[in-house]
Amino acid sequence: MRHLLLLPLLLLQAMAALAQQVDPYHSSTGGFGYPVSSSAEATVWWAEGTYKIMQDMEAPQGKASGVRIWGARNEWESFQVVIRPAHVLKGLEVSLSDFKSKKATLPSEAFSVRKVEYVQVKHPTDSYGKAGLWPDPLPTYFKPEDLAPGRNHPFWITVKVPKGTAAGVYEGKVTMSSSGGWKEEVPVKLEVWDFELPDTPTMRSGFGLSRLEASARYNNLTTEEQKRKHFDLYMKAMSDHRISPYNPFIFTPIRETVTGVAWQGGRFDPKDPRSGKYSLKVVDGSYTSTPEASLRERIPVTGGKACTLSWWSRSDKDGQGLTVGVECYDSEGRLLPFEGRFEAFTCGKEWTSLTFPLGVLPEEAAQVNVRLFPSKRMPSGNDLGTVWFDDMVLVEEGSQGNLLPAGGFEVDPDAIDISLDFSEFIPAARKYFGEYGFTGFRLGLKGLGSGTFYNRNAGVFAGFEQGTREYDRLMQRYLSQMQDALEAAGILGKEYIYWFDEPGENDYGFVRETNRMIKEYAPKLTTFLTEHLPGHDVSDVTDISCSIWNAIDHEKAERIAGQGKEYWTYLCTGPKSPWITLFIDHDAINMRMWSWGSYVHHLSGLLVWETIYWNSPEASPAGVRQNPWEEAMSWSTSYGLIQGKRQPWGNGDGRLFYPQNRHVGEDGKPYLDEVVPSFRLELLRDGIEDYEYLKILERLAAEKPRKASAAKRLLQIPESIYKDESHYNKDPQAILQYRKRLAEAILRLK
Repeated sequence: MRHLLLLPLLLLQAMAALAQQVDPYHSSTGGFGYPVSSSAEATVWWAEGTYKIMQDMEAPQGKASGVRIWGARNEWESFQVVIRPAHVLKGLEVSLSDFKSKKATLPSEAFSVRKVEYVQVKHPTDSYGKAGLWPDPLPTYFKPEDLAPGRNHPFWITVKVPKGTAAGVYEGKVTMSSSGGWKEEVPVKLEVWDFELPDTPTMRSGFGLSRLEASARYNNLTTEEQKRKHFDLYMKAMSDHRISPYNPFIFTPIRETVTGVAWQGGRFDPKDPRSGKYSLKVVDGSYTSTPEASLRERIPVTGGKACTLSWWSRSDKDGQGLTVGVECYDSEGRLLPFEGRFEAFTCGKEWTSLTFPLGVLPEEAAQVNVRLFPSKRMPSGNDLGTVWFDDMVLVEEGSQGNLLPAGGFEVDPDAIDISLDFSEFIPAARKYFGEYGFTGFRLGLKGLGSGTFYNRNAGVFAGFEQGTREYDRLMQRYLSQMQDALEAAGILGKEYIYWFDEPGENDYGFVRETNRMIKEYAPKLTTFLTEHLPGHDVSDVTDISCSIWNAIDHEKAERIAGQGKEYWTYLCTGPKSPWITLFIDHDAINMRMWSWGSYVHHLSGLLVWETIYWNSPEASPAGVRQNPWEEAMSWSTSYGLIQGKRQPWGNGDGRLFYPQNRHVGEDGKPYLDEVVPSFRLELLRDGIEDYEYLKILERLAAEKPRKASAAKRLLQIPESIYKDESHYNKDPQAILQYRKRLAEAILRLK
């Protein structure tokens, strides 16, 4: 009922948003920025790194001012210097001096310079956004370039204050010069506060990075060495922005080995086998792929001999097509690509005997694998089916023995062995959780089911389906072994098991059953769930609950925080305005304000589904990839969309980085420079660091309660800054001034 009562309020908020439109110029507050100089060649001004500077924005008026910024040790702080040339400014270079205080010197290497680039918003995210060129990509400024006249050219300048830097005011300058002789020096004062931010953020996070192969194609990377370096660049960039990827262990995984079972991909079914205890059930329920079962290990054969494969099959319908294949390999394990045998067959509801004469195998054949498809195997994968296999026999000419080790598909669950190898994982974990400051990782578990609101799949471990006694016995051994190994490695608690995404009304029973199983067999492992539907609560078996920003259950968040559990939030295709969002054509302050709102609501984590989603295979014509440098809209993918369907998700959704290659599809040069972050990612980091100020002050206030009355009042964020999820101050100055007050309170308590 409470949620029903919210509906009129939400409708009123949405209607109010319809009457407004984003104002990056901050017209209602008198604009922003500070003039530096104006001449016949160019106008120069600066602004804090909390504003989206549009190309057509007029330079601010008033008295000339140098840059003034503040920051703690181990904090990143950015500002923007803007050049508006009156005519073409050729060969522009930007450099920084060393910065000096009365006690120490901060070298220029502590600073970086990026160019603020613009992307075309052709389709506004919603009625609040608007079309036009919006600032977002921030590539490193490597070499001089010519600046076009009559528009703003912002440069994004960032300092990371080194740990151990002496507190005080440091003075230096930004120098800009053209090959034609124009030159401007912008004085900068940086005040370093006498406290330090931790290497590992208090705010936990999970950010998707699942489209690495697509990113490699965008950047023309082909070798494993290139792809690994590419991955390392992303890891460093995420660390620099104080966020954690879902999986930093793509190249250094926990190696899992299952022995004692000969087949993979199918399911051992005790119902109605032709003989023995089990048959092998193989299901194809996909219109876009062709699932299969195959041998885990290839079996030896004699080259130059004729072989015959025979078996029994049945289906759940008459006339079901199926495909059986035998692949040949040489003695070194190399595939003989044109020596495979694949053939289509048909079966019905009753067990049918089928035979596949393979003919004479090539002389160089030394091993074969058997592959079983429950449908006609076609490149498009558009056939469906369910087929059971039993009593399979592979014989060589002149021999009666069965070469298949488990052609009857019989298996003893107690003979199945599960081994975990952490030899690559542990050194990588020390790097990522130590040097890189990552706060966690998404632990993928063998055998778990999966699903979304769109569909779900039950778990299968070593061929045994969830719900069977065999499955439970195997999962118990596996989960307890995983828990003990992570604990022994000192990593337990960093993991989160995010196996189901946004359950629908009918999925919660399945989610509870699986999470209950995990907590029963491995109670120390961390379970995780993204959800957005009201009226459901599985927090008794879920350690981290994660809701979309506009569906926060505040009562639940307070309750589970009191239980020592965590509540995270996520942004994605929604919500739209008036809520805090991650879209390019919305307010600059949004990504920073996300952390402020999280503090107010006692939330402890941020999640975004993807960071390099640059193309929708459904929306893009065949053979065409969207160039995110040229068009900002992220189009929908998956969930049953037809090819050619263009359904908008929002400008910049799922893309917080840009490909290094701006000329997608135009050249074959490999791009392995520093990855390109977005404006929104920089603002997200600022918010995570603001959250750190709040947590530091909170801790100091608890340690010194007699001196902390003013600090405690400051920790109660006023409604003039943040009221609720859809009402917050869009003027960055409000945040900047409040952050300064937080720093001063920290210094007083220190």
